[in-house]
Amino acid sequence: MTQLKRRWRLIGRRSAKRTGRHTTGHPYVRVEHRHPDPRARATAVLLDRLEPAWMILYGPWSRRFYALALFATPGPLIVEAFTAQELTDQMRQAEQDTLIAPWPPTAAAPAA
Repeated sequence: MTQLKRRWRLIGRRSAKRTGRHTTGHPYVRVEHRHPDPRARATAVLLDRLEPAWMILYGPWSRRFYALALFATPGPLIVEAFTAQELTDQMRQAEQDTLIAPWPPTAAAPAA
């Protein structure tokens, strides 16, 4: 028990030079809650509604658009891009690539 208290003191020890919003002695600052990149999120929602064969997502941390294929593919198909236009271009290319490949893949006939 004493060792746990000693460790907690080491972890919980704070330096005298703390700055920021939640430090002792500083006035309370109200922070307004907002969603990052509202325009990009709205674009992702619109693309998701326009593309029934794809699930479109926007990652606010990575600031990228992601598209997950909902149609049959040989493996998981995920496309990512920085802009919505790049994403749609890559989606069309991925659709062409998967439509050219035969599905389901046929096994090669054994040599006689």
